[in-house]
Amino acid sequence: MKGLPVVTIVGRQNVGKSTLFNAILRAQSAITENTAGVTRDVLQKTVERSEFKIPFTLSDTPGLDIENIDEISKEIIEIAFEHLRNSDLILHVIDHKDLRKYDHKLIDLFKKDEVLKEKSVLTLINKVDTEQDEYDLEPFYKLGLNELLPISALGRRNFDLLYQKINFFLPDKIKTQEDPYCKIAIIGKPNSGKSSLLNTFLGYKRAVVSDVPGTTRDSVSDQFYFQNHKLEIIDTAGIRRKSKTGESLEFYSYKRTLHSLGEADVVVLLVDAMKGLGEFDKKIFGEIQELGKPMIVAVNKWDLVPEKESNSWKHYKDRMEGKLSILKERPLLSLSAKEKLRTHKLLEEVVSLFEKSQKKLTTRQLNDWLSKWGGKNKVQKASNRPPKVYYATQVSQIPFKILFFVNDTKLFPSNILSFYRKSIVKEFGLDGLAVEIELRNRNEGKEGRE
Repeated sequence: MKGLPVVTIVGRQNVGKSTLFNAILRAQSAITENTAGVTRDVLQKTVERSEFKIPFTLSDTPGLDIENIDEISKEIIEIAFEHLRNSDLILHVIDHKDLRKYDHKLIDLFKKDEVLKEKSVLTLINKVDTEQDEYDLEPFYKLGLNELLPISALGRRNFDLLYQKINFFLPDKIKTQEDPYCKIAIIGKPNSGKSSLLNTFLGYKRAVVSDVPGTTRDSVSDQFYFQNHKLEIIDTAGIRRKSKTGESLEFYSYKRTLHSLGEADVVVLLVDAMKGLGEFDKKIFGEIQELGKPMIVAVNKWDLVPEKESNSWKHYKDRMEGKLSILKERPLLSLSAKEKLRTHKLLEEVVSLFEKSQKKLTTRQLNDWLSKWGGKNKVQKASNRPPKVYYATQVSQIPFKILFFVNDTKLFPSNILSFYRKSIVKEFGLDGLAVEIELRNRNEGKEGRE
């Protein structure tokens, strides 16, 4: 299939590349023997399975540490390296028990080659067959590797995590030049001002604006430029309580709104300043939170609030946060779509939050932070049996999720997890994002079950 992202397996001879290739394919496509140099060509297969968010081309390169180079070998190496330079993700395989000179040569190449140094490289420490080996990665971090994952290609150890990491590095979809930089969904109760905000951003009347609640029955979208970025904005149908009559139009409007939420990169939850934060607004907030979408809460119609003083917004904001404490961790601002008050500021916040959500923290960054983090002493002193994080890695961006391998998930109650989460947000500048931490016991994930 043309246009698919390319994932390429590379390494020296006999480190288990073909075994890994076959394990991901679940098919015996490459020859696997203990004889060095059996694979002589770049093998390619399309992978299209439920575990992966999009199809991709998986490539298996020959071992590149050929000792007696003849003309054929030289051509094989040139083809393999050209293939690497055209890859979207490189799976660099190292033998856990047998680190050689050529491994160092490849690592240096990934750091210095003008093209390869811009590529995503996931180093797989293969032939990790015991639990003790799995977390003894310090020698490999000393090589300057950013993304490490201990696996056993033969025993399928850690394959669930391998699949998550492949998904993490692959694009959500194959983008073209016509695609917007960021998609924004405006969501809220009927008559909260969503269509007015859309029209303000576009500079002309794109959506119908009316005081009659529920005028927008479908999701309306359009594109415009802001700070040299093409943005797509979606004005969703107002989410309302289920109609007692079960009106089918209401049902389909709601379904299309949920679809728009799924497509969005950032969600703006619009609240009517005159009505305040109600129970249904909190329910909408919960649905957006559940999806892990970056979200900004915007209080519209601020111009209609009577007798405002310099501290009016602070008091209003405090009351909102009193009703929903998690708002303290989300961007919250006032505006008037009709009067174009702070609508520019809202777009600045949207772009800033989107760019934060696109961050990819390397496994090295996370584990360096873990080893130096002073908060772990407080966590351990507060528990009879100290909780311990052996290894951390980011596995997705939206939701922004980090996986902790721990000694016992039961030792990480919500207050401990919140402490870790707030520290990560502060350390890596992720304020405003809903950062999730997923826990996995150390002895889980040895095999990727069929």
